[in-house]
Amino acid sequence: MDGRVGGALTHPRRAAVPLRLLVAVSAGVLTGGLAAWAYHDDVLRPLSHVFLLWTATIALLSARQPWRRAVVVSSVTLLAAVLAFYVGKQVVYGIEYPGMPYALDTGQVLQWLVLAVVAGAVLGVAFAGIGTPGRAGSIGTAAALGLLVADAYRRASSYPAEAPVVVTAAVLAAAAVLAVALRSPRQLPGIAAWTVPAVLAGLVLVSAPDLLEQLLLTGRP
Repeated sequence: MDGRVGGALTHPRRAAVPLRLLVAVSAGVLTGGLAAWAYHDDVLRPLSHVFLLWTATIALLSARQPWRRAVVVSSVTLLAAVLAFYVGKQVVYGIEYPGMPYALDTGQVLQWLVLAVVAGAVLGVAFAGIGTPGRAGSIGTAAALGLLVADAYRRASSYPAEAPVVVTAAVLAAAAVLAVALRSPRQLPGIAAWTVPAVLAGLVLVSAPDLLEQLLLTGRP
């Protein structure tokens, strides 16, 4: 049934667009703010150095969506998360250390905003199939799980002391993705098979931002 706004008929799908964008912005601000707070917390700090929060969030928001919609939602979520993270870090720093200078690195923020759009496009397409039957659903789910595993491995292997927090977060994120993705136990073999190459591809993807940042800062890979 069409909705009526201002005396004119509005298609329900069009009316839902602002709501989806609001959800995407809210999810980005919430996860970005959480990561900013974690950055200054002794126990949860590892969560600010991994992409687990955003990978899981984008996977859940993109599940069962047309790929174009998933791309938009993913990109908007990541853009909001980047801004919330960097501004949030500054706010929390000012609260914990009043009077101490803390400048926002606008160049770094712009770099991550560009990466957010690129990652949103790639992950939106990859995750749109999550929760659907057949090969598309298995591949989409495996892509999310592979990225989670690769990200957790990258951080935990480099900083073993952070492994308990990182692995716990990765397990919870994977459980959330599977809860949305699984429509039948028969999908599990397919998901498991596709997860292996997805982990390898994920290692490349989660390492790329650090390599790019190092290249921009030092001129050397």
